[in-house]
Amino acid sequence: MSTPTVDVKGAAEILRVHPNTVIDLIQAGAFPAGKVGRAWVMMTRDVLAYAEKVVIEQTAERLQIPGRRIRHRRGGLP
Repeated sequence: MSTPTVDVKGAAEILRVHPNTVIDLIQAGAFPAGKVGRAWVMMTRDVLAYAEKVVIEQTAERLQIPGRRIRHRRGGLP
């Protein structure tokens, strides 16, 4: 079971980015975060929601490129 909160290191592991990138995302307001003492704390669900949003947006962008053909693997969708 995952924990309800993560620190910068935990968020970086979820997003597969450098911890400095997480700090940049926090400062940009990409997801809610608060400081408890010296440590940033985020809700794990907010970090996961951000990751899901990025995946959905980037997938949609790739699918909207004119002239791009999507190849399907054998045995997959037509």
